[in-house]
Amino acid sequence: MRAHSKRLKYPAIALAVGLLTACQSPAPVAPSTPPSIIFMVGDGMGFEYISAYRYAHSELGAEALTPTVFDDLLVGAATTYPDDDTWVTDSAAAATALATGVKSYNGAIGLDTQQQPLTTMMEVAKQQGWGTGAVVSVQVTHATPAAFFTHHASRTMYDAIADSYAQQVSAGEWGFDVLLGGGQSHFVRDDKNWLPELTAQGLHIATEIEQLNQLQHTPVLGLFAPLALPHSIDAEPQLAAMTTQALRLLQQQQQSTGKPFALMVEGSLIDWCGHANDIACAVHEVADFANAIKVVLEYQQQHPNTLVVITADHSTGGLTLGQGGEYAWYSDKVMGIKASLEVMTRGLLTRQPSEFRDYLSPLLNLPLTEQQWQQLEAVQVPDELRGRARQMPHGKVLVEIISAHTRTGWTTTGHTAVDVPVLAIGPGAEKFRGYQDNTEIAKLLLSIMQQQ
Repeated sequence: MRAHSKRLKYPAIALAVGLLTACQSPAPVAPSTPPSIIFMVGDGMGFEYISAYRYAHSELGAEALTPTVFDDLLVGAATTYPDDDTWVTDSAAAATALATGVKSYNGAIGLDTQQQPLTTMMEVAKQQGWGTGAVVSVQVTHATPAAFFTHHASRTMYDAIADSYAQQVSAGEWGFDVLLGGGQSHFVRDDKNWLPELTAQGLHIATEIEQLNQLQHTPVLGLFAPLALPHSIDAEPQLAAMTTQALRLLQQQQQSTGKPFALMVEGSLIDWCGHANDIACAVHEVADFANAIKVVLEYQQQHPNTLVVITADHSTGGLTLGQGGEYAWYSDKVMGIKASLEVMTRGLLTRQPSEFRDYLSPLLNLPLTEQQWQQLEAVQVPDELRGRARQMPHGKVLVEIISAHTRTGWTTTGHTAVDVPVLAIGPGAEKFRGYQDNTEIAKLLLSIMQQQ
């Protein structure tokens, strides 16, 4: 493996293996006992993202590619289209399909096309006394986790989604047992601060990931950022560490109740990097997701009555490895980039054009031409742009420069309708083989959950 691959930061692997090894295995289960289900979603992770991750970790000219955690798990592919006037889904419709087995319109959170509530996988699990949980690297109020636990007409109703989580108590139990990610700003608002009230009601709340080590009982709500967690290229990756803790807590609950659990884990920020057409960011996010998969596979090996299913809700960006007619993709240049476009463009807004070269050179590690530097220095940010939109003019030019040097291609800043991978291991994994619709994945999982 090239030395550059060491730049990816995975301190969570040693922690994850140690914590999961320390967990006591539950008593042997009868063959008819439904397996616990770990459903992993790489948001925006089409096949091309896995290819980019694989090539970025392989030595050009070596006899073989470096193996990845995805390789032996692949069993099929899935379509992703919504029940809408388009073939291209958004994350809400896709998550609703994956959580309920029913297609809906773009923007729908756990509702059908008539805006009627659909029964979600997590609701079925709760009805049967299972443990439930979700781990994400964006807000827990974002489209994918929300569609597994709540019902809303629009994915943009973030505060209302937070309110649903906060009031989701049935028969004395919370609707979730472990919910970890970002989104604290939707629970702590000018009009409402849920945290003191939830704590008084017995919900264990963590605002720092390190606090999870001290928690021994569910239910747990972890809110580790105002919105999304930082990109993995910019900070210590956390998805594997959060997944480790969620598995520990759910297994301890399982030892007490004797019931399986259902956990959804999302590599959320792959999608955000795709929307930004940020190839270095994307490779690091796929690596973070792969790191979480390793944690889950370690758990599955120790607890064989666990079904692991991995897929993507859609692909994002129209990523191609090679562009402009040149038969090349320079993974070494991709892996030499030290920061996300989010960080770089934010930094440019605080600097004068004369400072751009000193600031960007160590972050890009690319031999920009004089013309490229002048193009970047000439960017004008319209006064009417507000918030993150002010970063877009510089970001557009940086994408063009990075793409030219790495030969990375993008066709859109939105989603695409291409098929996505399906991977599985554990009891019932063979049922996911072949070509299927995304709703079939949910239907299969629901049938497995309901077997007696």
